[in-house]
Formats: sequence, C-alpha cells, structure tokens
Amino acid sequence: METFTTAKILEFVVGAVITMGVESLPTATKKLWQTIRNRLQNKPVASTAIGEIEENNSTDQIPTLAPFLDVEMLSDDTFREEVQQLAKDAMNQDQATINIHVAKAEKSTVVGKQEAENINNYNAEQINNIGRQNVIHVKKD
Repeated sequence: METFTTAKILEFVVGAVITMGVESLPTATKKLWQTIRNRLQNKPVASTAIGEIEENNSTDQIPTLAPFLDVEMLSDDTFREEVQQLAKDAMNQDQATINIHVAKAEKSTVVGKQEAENINNYNAEQINNIGRQNVIHVKKD
C-alpha cells in the first residue's frame, strides 16, 4: 500500500473541505475527514484548527494540525493504517469528483461585483466583512 505523509493527507482533505464544504464531500473523503476530526477533537489546539478550516476555509491551519495527526499516527498503528487506507481510497475514488467541483468553482461568474479605486469615495452607511467578501451598504443622498 502506498504510504502518504500527513502533509499530503491534510493538503488533500483540507483542500476538499474548503472547496466543497464538509456536507458535500464525496463519501471516502468525508470518512477520512471525520476520522481525523474525531481523533483530534479533544485536543484544544487541534480542535480550534479544525474549526478554522471548516468555518473560515483556512488552509493556514494545516501546519498547526499536522503535528497532532503525526503524533496520533506514530503512537497508534491501527489508526495510522486506517488513515492511510482511507486516504488511498479517497484519493483514488474521489479525486475526479473534487477536481470537477474545483473546476466548476473556478469558472463560476461573480454577480454584482463592484470595484472602486478608493472605498472612501462611497458614502458608506455600513461596511461588513462576511467571510472573504466585503459587503458595503451605501446610503443614498
């Protein structure tokens, strides 16, 4: 069986979670993510990193999560074998589905996008940061 590094496993599964969302993951990838998530959820730093990944689509959390997964895989042969097998299954079965989803997302049209040279030119009543998108409510004079 091909052995995957924790970095490769996390890059794959976190990329899928960010691209598709946990609920939309293909079966094998979802099982891999849930197995990792369940194993690390009782570790506060890892749990926070998982939350950042799921809620804020943060790939920056991979380096935070990797050492925790490494320790678990090194200390428990059964868990390591399970994660390796799940990673192999996910990459073999779900890669095409995930790639198609990514391609569709990259080709999607942005509706209602406005760009401004200087945001101060707006008579802004309220500016909210929602995820990675700024929403500006403009007060009409």
